Amino acid sequence: MKKGSARSSLFETCAANHWKPPVFECCKEEGPYHLRKFTFKVTMEIEGASRLESRVCCNNYSRKCYGAPRRQKKTAADHAAEGALWYLKSVCCLVKNK
Repeated sequence: MKKGSARSSLFETCAANHWKPPVFECCKEEGPYHLRKFTFKVTMEIEGASRLESRVCCNNYSRKCYGAPRRQKKTAADHAAEGALWYLKSVCCLVKNK
């Protein structure tokens, strides 16, 4: 397993592919003050991405991924980044290796 957070891996992946950096936003806070849960979304602008094999080619598009509610903001942002990384590796496009 790689060292570092999912957020840093997502930033590195975007940089390696010459995409804009991902934008993280706390989109929901719920629960009483002492048991607050945070939900984050990450928005990526994917430029010049080609779909795998014979699937449709997509030049530029924006993708939003949401994480599950978490007690800590850092953990919530990492969970959203994990979802974005899964999407990039499994569904969307080829990801350049370092």
